[in-house]
Amino acid sequence: MIKLTKRSIFVLMISCCFAAQAKNTTIRVLDLDNKPLPNIVVFLESVNKSKVIQEVLSERPIATMDQVNRQFLPHILVVNKDTKIDFPNSDMIKHHVYSFSSAKTFEIKLYSDKPSEPQLFEQVGEVTLGCNIHDWMLGYVYVVDTPWFGTTDLQGNINFEVPEGKYALKKWHPLFQESDKSLSQEIDTTKNSRFTVQIKTAMKPQYSAYEEDDELDDY
Repeated sequence: MIKLTKRSIFVLMISCCFAAQAKNTTIRVLDLDNKPLPNIVVFLESVNKSKVIQEVLSERPIATMDQVNRQFLPHILVVNKDTKIDFPNSDMIKHHVYSFSSAKTFEIKLYSDKPSEPQLFEQVGEVTLGCNIHDWMLGYVYVVDTPWFGTTDLQGNINFEVPEGKYALKKWHPLFQESDKSLSQEIDTTKNSRFTVQIKTAMKPQYSAYEEDDELDDY
């Protein structure tokens, strides 16, 4: 027989309460030409954030940022604050992963396979990843402090199951201009279940400098 602690019972009751009141909410992100934008980080922050949400967020599985064909996979990974991330290397060559971002500064020196310990991401914000061997490799971790987050699909849509209420809808992408990164829109899921967000300025050009012939392939 499984014994439940008082805290476990409390979290279970709150989770069930959230599930009972949850409402399917769809967010769609469009560009300046009203075309859908895929792979955009979207997250909702409760206007009346409570300790209950913090209790539900207490358990966080380890996330994974892989390296495949000399690229970070996924290109953008969004996680909750205090999440640990593994950085396996699935390539036949070595990589040297690092970040100088204020939200997380770290370095995993030249390695193959999988590091012995995951990295803990404790601060909210953007973390830019690079490889000290393959300069064109860029990846991103975006850290949030909310249980409702994800990235848009090919149609620019993302669905959330959220309790009815008011939320600050926020979005992020590394190619957004600063004005779009900082924008927040309040939504009320008690009144509507579908919302459309359009960026205000053109996105930055995509950086592409992949090199087939790498003089450091021997690593």
